[in-house]
Amino acid sequence: MSLPVALRRSAIAALLLVLAACAPAEDPEKLFSDLQSPDGEARQEASEKLDAIVEKGDPAPFVRGLSSPSLPIRAQSIVQLARMTSPEARSVLRGLLARDRRMMLPYNPIRLRPMNEQNDSRILVANLIKRGGGDPAAADVLLQGAEQNQTSDLLKDTCLAIGALADPKGVPFLEKAALHPDPVVARAAAQALAQFPGPEALAALGRLLEHKDDQVRGEVLSGLTARDEPGVEELFKRSAEGDSSPDLRTSAVMALQKYPDPALVPWLIGLLKTAPAETRPAIVQTLTQRTGQNIGGSADAWQRWYARNGRPSGASGAR
Repeated sequence: MSLPVALRRSAIAALLLVLAACAPAEDPEKLFSDLQSPDGEARQEASEKLDAIVEKGDPAPFVRGLSSPSLPIRAQSIVQLARMTSPEARSVLRGLLARDRRMMLPYNPIRLRPMNEQNDSRILVANLIKRGGGDPAAADVLLQGAEQNQTSDLLKDTCLAIGALADPKGVPFLEKAALHPDPVVARAAAQALAQFPGPEALAALGRLLEHKDDQVRGEVLSGLTARDEPGVEELFKRSAEGDSSPDLRTSAVMALQKYPDPALVPWLIGLLKTAPAETRPAIVQTLTQRTGQNIGGSADAWQRWYARNGRPSGASGAR
């Protein structure tokens, strides 16, 4: 006697589930190896399998890849995990920010490509989380125990990971880390802090312009050049007026060339009177660029010219 249709369908469905459970798990090492195969069909099949795993949202294959003896396989597993949107995959990815999950991988964590130099895996994870829209719980995992018993090298990488994540929760940690006695840590903190938008980070960067280490202040100025928000011009002016390093004063003056503020011309003329000799050529260059005048390095000559001409109009470089 034949089984009822509904019962037959139920039996078939149960059989498929059993077969699926018994099917061999995908081998991440073979999948990633096949992606590099000279055989086009093998590459295509591996790509389709990866896409299917990602769409399914089960992180298990890539979790196995994280334990591979091959460091490039571990890096690729992290990248594929970040493509998943399932809560399980997000939880696994977030967990990789923990200090005890740190791995050193031959992978560029920002450009997402293999490289010879090894980098902290947490920087890669943080960057991928940021690219994926962020995770409100990620910073808490990264910051947990971050100030306890860390070597300078570990602390440096923690700073860079916080910068890659760009969650404002990390700003107070970075400002404190920028005062670390190891200049490598302090520079990494300043570099990371510059990645954060907004007034809180800008205010912290402004305070770091008083740092005792020239290289830390240099990192701050470098980070400020990429920012376009109210208050940045004033920080450049402060550095140009009073930094103890003539080289950094010069860098600050050169950075001011992009600002159209007409009040910069008389300010630069005043600065020319008091600046160290090493900085004056940059001031003259900036004045010439803004006014179209080639008057030389005499502050008095520039002052007389400005008294006669006031705000120049139509000059090359003036806006």
